[in-house]
Amino acid sequence: MFVQSSSNTKGILFMVSAIFCLSMMDGFTRYLTDYYNVIAINMFRYFFLFLFVILINSTKNKSVVYVSKSKFRLIQILRGTILAIEMCFAHYLFLKIGLIEAHAIFASCPLIVAALSVFFLKEKVGWRRWTAIFIGFIGILIILRPGSKVFDPLSLVALGCAIAFAIYQILTRYVSSEDSPDTSLFYTGITGFVLLGAVGPFFYTAIDSMHFIWLLIVCALGAGGHYLMINAFKHSEASILQPFTYLQLVFVSIIGVLIFDEKLENEILVGSGIVVLAGLFTFWREHIKKQ
Repeated sequence: MFVQSSSNTKGILFMVSAIFCLSMMDGFTRYLTDYYNVIAINMFRYFFLFLFVILINSTKNKSVVYVSKSKFRLIQILRGTILAIEMCFAHYLFLKIGLIEAHAIFASCPLIVAALSVFFLKEKVGWRRWTAIFIGFIGILIILRPGSKVFDPLSLVALGCAIAFAIYQILTRYVSSEDSPDTSLFYTGITGFVLLGAVGPFFYTAIDSMHFIWLLIVCALGAGGHYLMINAFKHSEASILQPFTYLQLVFVSIIGVLIFDEKLENEILVGSGIVVLAGLFTFWREHIKKQ
């Protein structure tokens, strides 16, 4: 019991650290989007991630050929493509609708994963979790405010990003039955690198020397966040760790308010609160079911 508790504590610490790194990455990215195209920014980020993946595997005495072996190569490429495109849209939304509103909508992703897992992974979801999913989407409607004067069509793009990221997670769960986390991370890095490396140069503009330092920080935070998250899942179960992903909404809200003068509107507070509570309930029910 003590060993399991210690392992869970390590997993939680890794996850919180990962979420903090990714939140900081989003903050620096939001700053850079004022000056550079999001596709060019992500081209550099994926180039760094790919080098990071090669470096990590070389220290483990694993060759690229060994790590690239996958029983789901096409699915791995598909999930990597979905993530690369979704990241570009997400970072564009940080500029247009702000960090807080974008992440408030992104918080619906775990609920979408729970709903899609029924159809793609044939998982069983009871009436309690279906109720939580339905209530969570009511929270999303409160954030989106369809039909009101303040409704922004880009909010629907944010919802599309949440759906895309949910599909990415579903595919990641699917391939994890046979492929190791190292293999999945390899395909995440190389797919994004190849895709954005092909189109990124068309959106490249000269980078100021100080901004280049911020860009390197973005790259390091992104790679570090992914690495910490992989280690978190090595130490603890997903059902225990997933609730801590909601800390990203807290971290980016602090960054949005203090750095970018964004406002915490009542609709976003209420809606995101409903979404988070609904998501936490689904995680709790999943944990109870596994027990």
